[in-house]
Amino acid sequence: MYVPYFDAASSAPLHPVARQALLAALDEGWADPARLYREGRRARLLLDAAREAAADAVGVRPDELTFTSSGTRALHDGIAGALAGRRRAGRHLVHSAVEHSAVLHAAAAHEAAGGTVAEVPVDRAGRVAPGAYAAALRAAPGPTALACLQSANHEVGTRQPVAEAAA
Repeated sequence: MYVPYFDAASSAPLHPVARQALLAALDEGWADPARLYREGRRARLLLDAAREAAADAVGVRPDELTFTSSGTRALHDGIAGALAGRRRAGRHLVHSAVEHSAVLHAAAAHEAAGGTVAEVPVDRAGRVAPGAYAAALRAAPGPTALACLQSANHEVGTRQPVAEAAA
């Protein structure tokens, strides 16, 4: 499964529609959306509308979309959830040496909990060799539950050969 990443890494302004939704949330949606009083119900309506719009934009049902406080939290939770969901398939995780720190920390937590992890080295440009990535998948002590490879490095801009690694 390929999961797109939509974080602009603080390098682009908010989209006008996102800015409008944020301002509405600040002005009218400041209450706890789990509460039944008027302001809480208004906050719930704004949250539900934002979830529906975001889900529609990425082609999923609203109940399949989770908002997190940051990209770091999303990565950590996503990896933990994927590994838990694939536990029957195996306990092996493969990642490149230059993944986001949240991926590296999630891998360390997985290993501390008894899972196995393979870190694929990169060349001088920060790029993995697809063959080395495939070898790490096959060299696992059991089936690989999850393989993580970023499309592009947010710090140096290296683009990874994701399609070739996936093949």
